[in-house]
Amino acid sequence: MPLPITRTTGCWLQWLRADLPREHGLAYWRGPHARLVAQVRHVDEYRQHHFSAQDHGFWRAPPGVGTTIPADWRIDGMPEVAFASALAPLRALGPRVWTVYQDESKFIDRILANLTGPGGGRWFRTGHDEQVGGRAVVLLRRRRDVRFTAFRSFVHGVLGPALDRAPGTVELRTHAFLPYTKAVWWTPGVAHDNPPQRRYHAAIVLGAADRGALDAIIASPEVTATQDAQAANCLALHAYAVDNTYTVVRDGRSLL
Repeated sequence: MPLPITRTTGCWLQWLRADLPREHGLAYWRGPHARLVAQVRHVDEYRQHHFSAQDHGFWRAPPGVGTTIPADWRIDGMPEVAFASALAPLRALGPRVWTVYQDESKFIDRILANLTGPGGGRWFRTGHDEQVGGRAVVLLRRRRDVRFTAFRSFVHGVLGPALDRAPGTVELRTHAFLPYTKAVWWTPGVAHDNPPQRRYHAAIVLGAADRGALDAIIASPEVTATQDAQAANCLALHAYAVDNTYTVVRDGRSLL
């Protein structure tokens, strides 16, 4: 099958409850909550990326493009979902999703759902878990004067291929988000505020053999050559190291 593979995907940005120990929130997300999500139909893959609390803001961007993650907007993790079909996000709605909704307030303060729409994700490389010793999630903020279609072309057609060509890349997925609306995911008892100046418009999941290899990819000539395009398309590229990734559903089957 030719690469990259086009997928219909979604990324949920999560802030854990501030009134509970971080370890408690991560354990609940990985355990009881994951078991509920694993029962939702029409999901082909569901992974949890648990972000590092300290290791972030390391993308090498051109001048004027933000890389420092604000202390009051530091995200704790991101579920990454690949749907079984373009219509799967609608077909998945039902009692099992409502159960997931009801459970989120037990460990989450804020959650922001970002869907790519039909075919809005690209899988360049999918490394086996044993191959990926270092993983990062990079969240991109679009310049206001850049059209959605042009930005999507930059994500999938410029930055994605550059990362794919860089030596050491083992895993690479790009997600270009549809315009944000909280109506997509309106869970009760959880905040969905997403100020325009803080919104993200794409995500990249990058995997390598180890943490040092991630830095080498970001600093590679292939990626550095895209800095003019980064400056033309992005206000910010915010990189988070991933402490742990847990695959809960793969090929439509629960791994729990």
